[in-house]
Amino acid sequence: MSTGPTPPTSPAKCSACDRPMNTPLVCDGCHRLYPADGLNHFELFGLAPTFDLDVALLRQRYLHVSRGTHPDHQASGDPQTALHLSAQINEAFRVLNDPQLRADYLLELSGGPSAAADKAVPPEVLSATLRLREEIADAKAAGDAAALERCRAEVEHRAAQALEQAAVDARRLPGTAADRARLRATLNALKYYQRLRAEF
Repeated sequence: MSTGPTPPTSPAKCSACDRPMNTPLVCDGCHRLYPADGLNHFELFGLAPTFDLDVALLRQRYLHVSRGTHPDHQASGDPQTALHLSAQINEAFRVLNDPQLRADYLLELSGGPSAAADKAVPPEVLSATLRLREEIADAKAAGDAAALERCRAEVEHRAAQALEQAAVDARRLPGTAADRARLRATLNALKYYQRLRAEF
């Protein structure tokens, strides 16, 4: 995945007031809205499609675009379009602000398999998950807080390792088909650990 600058996705100037556009979605001058159709989450904020995002810059862009597209600013314009854009912006920020969701989204942009299409996980994940589920159940039944805490610590450690591996693989995108399959398996493993977290 290239980390260079993305091509401009906004018109050079607003077609309504002829002012320069700072975002592809809204004119800072006259507040005219432009549809986001065809733009990916990164393009909505004018960011390069990379795993190593500047999260502070993402939040700054999100707040700027959110203010400009908020329905309250569009009282004389098109509130339905504003509501639709606000929903798209909120979803894009939610995905890009979360490292796991960001890696998953980059995999999708790179043509990698979806979680629905490829449910594979590294072989040790299934056995570890089954063992931990049994140990959690036994610790709960015995009222053994120390054993439960050991299980929790192992789940967190495994989840952190998986996220670290996902980050390494996401930085290699688009990579090879094998790279993309490995990333999908790692992201699937993270979901197993998240389900285990819910058992505490």
